[in-house]
Amino acid sequence: MDRLQQLMVFRRVVETGNITRAARDLNLSQPSVSRLVAELEQRLGVPLLLRSPRGLTVTDAGAAFHAEAVRIIDALDEAEASVRGAQSGLSGTVRITCISAFFDAAVMGWLSDFLLANPNLVVEAHLSPNVIDLVEQGIDLAIRFGELRHQSLIARKIGRLDFAFYASPGYLAKAGVPETPEALAGHSFCSLLIGGRPWEEVQLEGPGGESVTVNTPSRFRADNLISLIKATLDGFGISLLTPWAAIPHVDSGAIVPVLPGWRSEPHDVHVAWPSTRAMPRRVRAVLDVLVKKAAEDPRMRAR
Repeated sequence: MDRLQQLMVFRRVVETGNITRAARDLNLSQPSVSRLVAELEQRLGVPLLLRSPRGLTVTDAGAAFHAEAVRIIDALDEAEASVRGAQSGLSGTVRITCISAFFDAAVMGWLSDFLLANPNLVVEAHLSPNVIDLVEQGIDLAIRFGELRHQSLIARKIGRLDFAFYASPGYLAKAGVPETPEALAGHSFCSLLIGGRPWEEVQLEGPGGESVTVNTPSRFRADNLISLIKATLDGFGISLLTPWAAIPHVDSGAIVPVLPGWRSEPHDVHVAWPSTRAMPRRVRAVLDVLVKKAAEDPRMRAR
């Protein structure tokens, strides 16, 4: 039991990045958590964590061991769930990473009914604009956009998204209304951060199939849709938004389309997961819901 407890404690310390928080989450004292981690390091004969006044840093050995700890604990949870049987419902934790803009606008809605029907299931959303290592961070599913370059991941395409330009009437009254893509030069822009970087080089497709690349240097950047829309409403500049996220604000007259008929090149949307990890039943169930709901959502079918 001590060895399993050491694994569980070490996993939580790594995932919280803080011994105090891990102790609180596990309902243990801080000295107990520190002792269990120290005993684990002594038993393995290698340092797993580096401690400094600035906090904890996971060593290379610690990162590798954390991935194995996640696999072992998840396998045990899955074995117990299988014995209890499907009639008892799903339980445990499923960790998902996604940019907050897309999670708030789409994924949360897709999962709502499913979560209500499975009260013992926990979904932990890591809404980071950065591309993170799924194995190292113990993530089960990642929603990724565009081309996937990680060979260690298995991915399933769930749809396509395109984007269009929008701005407030107040901004356009001051800065002028661009009638062509070339006329965007000199305008101010608000950009979505994707992978920690602003999306400022945009491939546009016109109503007649023509294609042009435009640069949109941004004066405001955000990794979430709410802030980006707020900046657009406040007149900071022209924003590239998914049409379905912009529609309520267009209907109210708060923002208007810019260059109607022109949209970004569609971006494929994938759900990805580590190829090195067996998929527990609860993760498979969440994956199936995401695939099904995305297929039913007309917003996921870019032209």
